Amino acid sequence: MKTKNLLRSVLALVVILSLSFMGCQKEADKIQTVPDNGNTAGLKAAATGSIVTTGTVVNGIYKAGVALNTANTLTLKLTVTAIGTYNITTSTVNGYNFSKSGSFTATGAQTITLPGTGTPVTTGINTFTVTFGTTASFTVVVVSNTPIVQSSCNTSYTYYEVANHKTQKVWLDRNLGATQVGTAATDFLSYGSLYQWGRLADNHQCITWASSYLGTPVNGVTTTTCSSNTPPNALFVKTLASPWDWRVPQNNSLWQGTAGINNPCPSGYRLPTNAEFIAEVATWTTKNTVGAFGSSLKWVMAGYRDFPDGAIYNAGYSGGYWSSTINSTKAMALWFSPTEGYTVDDYRAVGYSVRCIKN
Repeated sequence: MKTKNLLRSVLALVVILSLSFMGCQKEADKIQTVPDNGNTAGLKAAATGSIVTTGTVVNGIYKAGVALNTANTLTLKLTVTAIGTYNITTSTVNGYNFSKSGSFTATGAQTITLPGTGTPVTTGINTFTVTFGTTASFTVVVVSNTPIVQSSCNTSYTYYEVANHKTQKVWLDRNLGATQVGTAATDFLSYGSLYQWGRLADNHQCITWASSYLGTPVNGVTTTTCSSNTPPNALFVKTLASPWDWRVPQNNSLWQGTAGINNPCPSGYRLPTNAEFIAEVATWTTKNTVGAFGSSLKWVMAGYRDFPDGAIYNAGYSGGYWSSTINSTKAMALWFSPTEGYTVDDYRAVGYSVRCIKN
């Protein structure tokens, strides 16, 4: 009996072990039947969607021979239709491109920033393409890294080029007579000079800025208008009589192009036209001081010097910039404040800032 009982116990143990092994094998078989489709958590598959072309923004300044840095990026707006991974890389043009990899975990509107890498080889307008479901193109303007030196107000000033990638226009990076690019809209070190329309840089424009709201003209005023294109002194001409111009009779040929009479800009640069100002304002995110300073040109608020008394007004509150465009007895100017931004005509005896554009 004891032998039979022992045999039964051994047999029972064998059966139990066999069942356990079969159960484990079935569980293993069950796990292995799950297909490995590369879509764990829904992120290993490639995301799908399209590019919102109106949302493409080029950030930073691009200079020939200078390696891109963290400021050189491309912002893309996308519509994601399926989550997953992405690897978005633009075409390579002129020695540089933009690229980023990652994962979208939600569908709908998405914004990503692609860092730029490489070194632009030459100056000019570069056209890139980028694909995410759909293909879009965008332009980058590469400017020169050569300093532009000019003397005025008994001082030597150094300027560099900067571009608006949307208008594809190249400008000087600061106002004439400014010692630096604006760090804020009220940065008085970037205010520079205040010119009467059409006058040469004869030192009537020179201002000593003490703060964002206080500037003192270097030279005084006169009530004597000038009948020639070259005043006999460096005095600001104030007037209370029509046509409210420092030059009587008026000369509509002043400041017209790089070879224009009395062009105060460095060689190869000129006063912008009113149409070029309108195109610039159209690219601002908001039509006011925020949009003006937020643009790549960093417009600042030096106010203006008025013609009845020669005093400076609105420094730190508004910005005024002369164009080369005339309008009857007046001339057109860019004007902006915390609430507005547009072009307007004004009397030519007013003193406004000047920002030069490349011809």
